[in-house]
Amino acid sequence: MIALTTARPSPLQGIGGQTLVLTEWIAICVFIVGLVVFGAYMRRNTADSASTFLADRSLPPSVQAFSTVATNLNANDFLGLAGFAYAYGIIVLLGPITNAIAIVLATVAIIPFIRQIQAFSLGEWLTRRFSRPVGDAYDFIWTFVWMFVNMGLYIYAGSLVLNTLLGWNLWLSMGVIIVVGTAYTILGGFGAVAGSDTIQFVLMFVPLILLLPVSLYMVGGISGLIDGLATHQASMTPSDHPLAAEFPVGGPIAVFLLYFGFLASAISYWSAESQVLQRPLSAEDPESAQVGYLYTSIWYAILVPLFILVPGLVAAVLYPNLEVADHAMPMLISDVMPPGLYGVVVVGLIAGVLSSVDSQLNNFQTLFTERIYRRYVASDRKPSHYVRVGRIAGIVFMVACIGVAYLFSMEDSMYLVAQSILATIMPTFAAVAIVGGLWDGSTSTGAILGIAIGLAVSVYMGFTLGHEALYSRSLYAFVLVIGIVVAVSLLTTPKAHETPTNFVESSLTGDSATLTPRVKRIAVVTIGVAFALLGSAIIIFQA
Repeated sequence: MIALTTARPSPLQGIGGQTLVLTEWIAICVFIVGLVVFGAYMRRNTADSASTFLADRSLPPSVQAFSTVATNLNANDFLGLAGFAYAYGIIVLLGPITNAIAIVLATVAIIPFIRQIQAFSLGEWLTRRFSRPVGDAYDFIWTFVWMFVNMGLYIYAGSLVLNTLLGWNLWLSMGVIIVVGTAYTILGGFGAVAGSDTIQFVLMFVPLILLLPVSLYMVGGISGLIDGLATHQASMTPSDHPLAAEFPVGGPIAVFLLYFGFLASAISYWSAESQVLQRPLSAEDPESAQVGYLYTSIWYAILVPLFILVPGLVAAVLYPNLEVADHAMPMLISDVMPPGLYGVVVVGLIAGVLSSVDSQLNNFQTLFTERIYRRYVASDRKPSHYVRVGRIAGIVFMVACIGVAYLFSMEDSMYLVAQSILATIMPTFAAVAIVGGLWDGSTSTGAILGIAIGLAVSVYMGFTLGHEALYSRSLYAFVLVIGIVVAVSLLTTPKAHETPTNFVESSLTGDSATLTPRVKRIAVVTIGVAFALLGSAIIIFQA
């Protein structure tokens, strides 16, 4: 890994930023107060679990897409992913391209089935498809491991926005994010989350429209950008790139494996991440769930390169010796944005922070209340009881995540650490879910062994290969688990309680509405956009 730091500043010490004018302070205050008021207004729509955690399963595709993009393109991405581009160069453009392909696969293999049974989580469908141990493994690991890691990351990333752009103390920044995010999410449930995410989507991206052209102008355009990057940063096919070095082979084969490592990592996320799957679970119907997920891939493939990755590359040229890579985007924003617009950008980034915090919090409430508490503690209480339990659990969860956020403040690259943990747990469950969706012959025995061996090997690779080898680890785990599930399933027979999807007999032959013509058209367009972007990137940057 490239050394990203030599002397790290104290995590509790602000590094400054522009001074906001009065109108900018007013805009920030109006936005924050408005979110809490909106949450209080939406409280009337939180009568039971379906309304509180899934907005009564009523979201149209456009709202799903806006909410998913706002949740994913958060402060972690604006800071962490930009810092990742700062450190590793233009090869990170593979990320949004492989994400688009991964979303199409998840849309075909998983989304229609989890929505058809009106599940509250992927774990519920895994229980129905295979067995309780398979579903419980997912629900417990997500609720008590990944949720805490991810929320800690969101809180730290948001506090870093306020710390670097406004100069606020890190603890004060954490307090503001936790109080505001908890307040309107606890009050208004997922309806408030989805509604506010749509607004936050606009606030995040409108002010940053100026960032790309102005920052490119500062380095002399695309040609100046390429000339200013270090050798390992300026190639889409670098056989000597630090990321390719994580594979035991060299040359073109290493690059080829790295590309598939990017794809395996993307598939793992979009097929298994609970908070993003909550959007299609909240859709009006199965087709709406698929269309909304596909819309997300198109937005993601376009917005991430334009607003995050290329500015991160520009920062690598303008500030080549930053001690902390995650400071690249805040410094660029501080230099590029004039007074007046600077405050608007701050509001947009705060919106991105809160759109992630609210989603993770509501998703934790969903999993804990519906998949843990209702099943194992109290299964026959009134709907209002579960809503109340979810609110109490959410508050306790947010307080506990403060410690996790502080641990992230001690790391050199929060994005890399989070991706490393993702590479430890997500490929296993994504592989099991995809095989279960695409192949009716997969069995519970195969799924259980795949999860047990996959997680054990992933943890071992995490200790032996380290954070930096996240793409090789994702690829190895994903392929290993698929092989285990398939091999064991061929040697065993399905148990009586298993519920195959009948995917082969229905979707591919056109005998059901699992893949409607509309879904197929959008999927083809999405794949076309992804490969067009890949080709454009290679032509532009390798010319």
